[in-house]
Amino acid sequence: MDQAAALRALAPRPARRPCPARAGAETLVVGSGKGGVGKSVLSALLATALARAGVRVLLVDGSQNQGNLHILLGVRPAVRLEAVLSGEADVSELPVEVGPGLWLAPADSGTESLHALGSVDRARLHHRLSALYDDYDTVIVDGGPGIDNVVRIASIRASRLLVVTVPEPAALSDAYALIKIVNLQAPALPVDVVVNRVLDPEEAPASFERLGLAAARFLGRELGFLGAVPEDDALRAVVRRPGALLAAAPPAVEELARRLLARGAEAVAPGAGPLGTGAA
Repeated sequence: MDQAAALRALAPRPARRPCPARAGAETLVVGSGKGGVGKSVLSALLATALARAGVRVLLVDGSQNQGNLHILLGVRPAVRLEAVLSGEADVSELPVEVGPGLWLAPADSGTESLHALGSVDRARLHHRLSALYDDYDTVIVDGGPGIDNVVRIASIRASRLLVVTVPEPAALSDAYALIKIVNLQAPALPVDVVVNRVLDPEEAPASFERLGLAAARFLGRELGFLGAVPEDDALRAVVRRPGALLAAAPPAVEELARRLLARGAEAVAPGAGPLGTGAA
């Protein structure tokens, strides 16, 4: 079976300059300019924090062929992404319930058919996955590795991009590169910054200031600062145990979730839209 041809038949090419989607689920794409900044762990922690707050959350592993969220969360998916690609399974069969209010749409790992897909067909595959979004209040998409992957995902029904960085010059440079490309491809998409693994309280505002000044000067746009997450040795130990992350509730991440809930409440009428506490 020509799987790329099947994707072309099933999904139109996504628009490159969408307006942020507000009518359906709030879709938060979590990306970074480089690996190793804790993006996937933060995605999972935010998803679990929002689920605890009463929000129906779909966590999407956007890596497609380098998936690890199911390992972090200690679940074994019944349906693989490769089966959706080949037509052996419907996309609605992909999500697996992880806990109360939380579902995971897992990625695959080391699959030849997914590896062979070009960038356009990868976008078409994610477009098929986005059909799941309206069954949930909030969708958190771990954008996966690489700037191109994050930009593709952010161009499909994203409401907001959360850029995760650490207070290191190389990480900040790569984060700015991601912001720059997203600004070209989706200039209307709001961008917030999370500074992860801070060792000193002053590192986070200083790191954000560097990114914010560069974005204002060279891109003519304003960034939001969602907050900071301190380095946590205990959390590092939790990550080593599959499934243990579900019980973790770092105060800094809980605060990030509260801020996201507050922003969602400001964007919609009370009780009528995404990110609403207690949504059914």
